[in-house]
This record gives sequence, C-alpha cells and structure tokens, in this order.
Amino acid sequence: MDYTKRLNFNNIFIFLFFVIFPFGQIIRIGILHPIDVIVGLAAFYAIFKKFKKPDFFKYVEGLLIAATFSWIFGSLMFRQTEVLYGLLYLLRLFAYSYFFIYICHFSMSGLKNKKLLLESLMSVSAISAIFGWIQFYKFPDIKPFFAWGWDMHLFRLVGTFLDPTFLGLILVFGVIISLYSYIDTWKRKDVLITIFLLVSLAFTYSRASYLALFVGLIPLVWHKGIFKKIIIPSILFIVLVFILPTTKNHSIQLFRSFSAIAKVENYQTTLKIFSKSPIFGIGYDNMCLAYQKIVGPQPFSSHACSGSDSSLLFILTTCGIAGLIVFIYSILNIGGLLARNSYFLILLSSFTALVVHSLFSNSMFYPWVMAYLLILLALCVKKKNLV
Repeated sequence: MDYTKRLNFNNIFIFLFFVIFPFGQIIRIGILHPIDVIVGLAAFYAIFKKFKKPDFFKYVEGLLIAATFSWIFGSLMFRQTEVLYGLLYLLRLFAYSYFFIYICHFSMSGLKNKKLLLESLMSVSAISAIFGWIQFYKFPDIKPFFAWGWDMHLFRLVGTFLDPTFLGLILVFGVIISLYSYIDTWKRKDVLITIFLLVSLAFTYSRASYLALFVGLIPLVWHKGIFKKIIIPSILFIVLVFILPTTKNHSIQLFRSFSAIAKVENYQTTLKIFSKSPIFGIGYDNMCLAYQKIVGPQPFSSHACSGSDSSLLFILTTCGIAGLIVFIYSILNIGGLLARNSYFLILLSSFTALVVHSLFSNSMFYPWVMAYLLILLALCVKKKNLV
C-alpha cells in the first residue's frame, strides 16, 4: 500500500485500519476491537482538526440524534446500569460516522487517493479470503469457540471473522469491486481475483451472501450492459454451489431448514421486543438487556444477544418506528446528493447487496461492513459540497 510513502496523521489511521482489517475477530481483546480503537482515533482527529463535512452529513447527524434519543428513552425505561452496555454501541456509531469524515478528507486530496482506497478495499477482501482458506485447512471445526459465544461451524470458510455470513459479505464486496475493475481495465489479475473470491464465497456456504451477490450485481450488470457476458460465470458459480462437498453434514447443505427456522424464531422474538416500545424503541443498543427482561436469561458475552437477524428489525426495535423513518429518509436524501462518478456504481451495487444480506443478518452495523461501505461512500462525495 502506498500509504507508507508519506505517513502522517492525515493517512496513518487509514493505513492502520487496512492492516488490521483482515485479522477480524481473532485480535479482539474482551469487548475491545482494535479496529474500533483505530476508527475512534481517526474520528477524534477529524473532529479536532475540524475537517470539512459533506453537506449531506446533516442527515447522518439526524441518524445519530435519533439513536441517542432512543438510548436515553430506553435508559429511562429500563433504569439499570446495563444500559451502559448499549452506550458503547452508540459511541461506536458516532466513531464510525466521524471516521467517514476522516476518509473524506483523504479521498478529496487527489484522484490517486481514491484509486488507492478502492484497491485497498479489494485487497482486504482478497486477504480475508486467504485467511479463510488457512482456517479451512488448519481449523475446519471451530466448535471450541462456542465457549466464547461464537456459533459452531464445521467445514466452512469462516476466516478471522469466525462467521461465514460476515466473511461472505466482505467477499461479495470484493467481487463487485474486482468485477468492475476488470470491466473497466480488462486486466487479467482482476478476473483472477474475481474467480478466487467467487470460489472462496462458495465455500462459506452462506446462502444470504449468495443471494446478496446476485441481487447486488444487478445495478452493475444493468448499467454496463454485460448480462450476456456473465451468464456462463453465473451458471458455473451456481453449479459449484450445488456440487460443493457437504460430507453428509446437514449444517452446510444448501437446502437446510433448521437455520431458516431459527431466523424466523429470531424475527418473532425481535418483534415481541419491539411491541414493548414501538414508537421510540427500546434504545440503541439495548437489545441484550431487552432479551434479559422480556425473553429470558441471556449472557452478555453471547454475540447473538446484542442484535437481530435483520438490520431493519434491529433499527425498528431499538429506535422504534420514528427511528426507522429517520433512517429511510436519511438514506434516500444522501443517495440523491452523491456524485455520479465511476465509484457510484460500485457503491450502489454494494449497498444493494448489503440491504439483501441485512434481511438475514444484522450486517449493516457490523464494524467491518460499516467501515467498508463508508469508504465507498466517501469516494462518491462531491468536493464542491464539502462545508
């Protein structure tokens, strides 16, 4: 990465971010994620230096206000010290929002910086896949991690994220970027990266990621008019998915039903929590506390405790109907104020994939995913709209 040529406070946090990104959850220390620390320092620096903000950042601030209000409202409702656990997630949301300002400042410094950011994103997706294959061969069974609150996965690419669903989405983003790059430059390395990422994606056995890929590619395929050119690759990928070895393990069979049933049950539980405070929600992010009070005992160390298997249901439950309206309104307005440059199509395809994926997992608020999309968003900011 070219960040090392002239390291300073305007780019060092970006360099550190991309260095630690592929290590995912394995360098986590308790509840502390090193990536959150880097993002937080970058956010603090952006605030301290008073970096210019895009004019649409007022909509981001609106989201932050809605989340803060819901947390305060939830704190008054629960009246327990455990609400401080939700406050940590709220602070993370603020940090990533201002990390976006830091990225914008770097991105606006030159076209080379934009290209470097995009190439770095593709690189971390590819490196994440490489780490996934190392895990697949060295540690095909991650059941021992169940003691630390992780799900039990066998013979799946979970990589350093210890979750095939989230690794799958990061690979989907990489496929979108590498495919776009190949169409744009016709370089052989891009098609090789695309093939590698597709094969890696297949071995995550993540159906949510498969669906996210195909729906997410629609804007790219439609705009570039390459439908006929991707028919054969798409068929080959589908065939690969169907012939993947399952070793008679029902947990990785394509038409497994137990995980679908579990998600439906999770949706029902989330809606049950939502019904307790439908207008302003239970507070961002008081999900684990709500589980304790409404559903039953749930360890705070469980990674399923602080979220929902749907990002939209998560927003609806934690911030209420009012918060969901603010979220949708803000997203629509931000989209209308972006530059329609060469990066916009990548952002649109990636966001489409994220929306589909987030129907089956709380991926919108997964730190690595948030940062990935915010960097793509920064590439589409109009310089004249910085204030």
